[in-house]
Amino acid sequence: MVEIKEVGKESIAYELGISRGDRLCSINGYTINDEIDLMFHESDSSLVIEIEEGKEKRLIRTQKLPEERLGIKLSSFEFRRCNNSCIFCFYDQMPKGLRKSLYQKDDDFRLSFLYGNYITLTNMTEENFKRIGEQKLSPLYVSVHSTDPELRARMLGSAKKKASIKRALKRLVDEEIKIHTQIVICPGINDGKELEKTVCELSHYFPYLRSVAVIPVGLTKYREGLFPLRELTGKECLGIVKNILFWQEDFRKKFGVGFVYPSDEILIKAEFAIPMKEFYDDFAQLENGVGNSRIFLDEIEHINTEELKDMSGTVIFITSLLPFPWVNLLRKRLVLESTISCDIILLENSFFGKSVTVSGLLVGKDILKAVESYNSDADLFIIPRNCLNDDEVFLDDVSLKELNTLTGRKIISSPSSLSSLTDTLKRELIV
Repeated sequence: MVEIKEVGKESIAYELGISRGDRLCSINGYTINDEIDLMFHESDSSLVIEIEEGKEKRLIRTQKLPEERLGIKLSSFEFRRCNNSCIFCFYDQMPKGLRKSLYQKDDDFRLSFLYGNYITLTNMTEENFKRIGEQKLSPLYVSVHSTDPELRARMLGSAKKKASIKRALKRLVDEEIKIHTQIVICPGINDGKELEKTVCELSHYFPYLRSVAVIPVGLTKYREGLFPLRELTGKECLGIVKNILFWQEDFRKKFGVGFVYPSDEILIKAEFAIPMKEFYDDFAQLENGVGNSRIFLDEIEHINTEELKDMSGTVIFITSLLPFPWVNLLRKRLVLESTISCDIILLENSFFGKSVTVSGLLVGKDILKAVESYNSDADLFIIPRNCLNDDEVFLDDVSLKELNTLTGRKIISSPSSLSSLTDTLKRELIV
């Protein structure tokens, strides 16, 4: 039984008299515990829905098309928390004062299915595997790091038996569950031959194990007392890229896809050209920072600058070190092909430390300081969308609305696609 948080207007549930605050007990006799149960059981065409209103229960019968949703949103479930102590865990490297939700480490297969969160599979039960198979919860996203049980146990700070990944992967593959994996590279620990061995062994689970993302370890300045780690060097990144290109050549012959992909951060640090879109196949690991640069570069080329030739105003892009070259290309195109003036504020991450160069970890306080110290005229400041959550709040619990109020400037987040940039600028600037 779970409480109903929202009922969509003009939805099937609304027409059936189901209301916010009611409790959804079961569908066709199956207990509903969370959103996944709802998605799975509401897909039948003939439904018997058990609802609890106050202290009374009632049964509702209805017919619908299998693809139709009831229009119900359920209250959030209590997710399973991470029981590992990873040597590279980013949560352990965060100071106090950030959004409360950031300190809640999850390791729940339900969140992996619903939102693409990465899980370790170290806390799985027989019941969990059974449910994944029955409900076909696919794809799932799994943090591997190493297929060697002892090495993975050391990296996860977990028992060797729990950390062993091959048996868990085989169980998912046997249920025909698609899997996307990641390897966080810690120099001197799971790189080199260990990385090659891990990628090779993961390829044995293709075609259900669909991709491997190779990600550099992220280190903030808040590491006192933690396991000694260092960043990957440019030379090490280049070595990883060369190896991946070599492995991809073999995988494309066998599988028809590249299978293993370096993150944009590794490519940029290696000073390696961003590959063409064919390199990334179906871009399965975008949320993991794999292929975003290629999409951004392609979108720059397709911006319709003709509509901006009669526009006036000054736009300031705020970005971090990693995406700076691509944002600068965008600036150059706008300057050369429109009448808009453009500038860039390259922002060093003073909050987390200068080694953190991705735009998604920029915080409100650093942006506030940058905007306040910008002395030239500006009509519009555009910040990266990925440094905000759905409520437009930064990691440090500062909101975009607060930034606008405190600075007295117009600050917006970038459109989700650069194809919408023209419309955004036309809307925000004076013609």
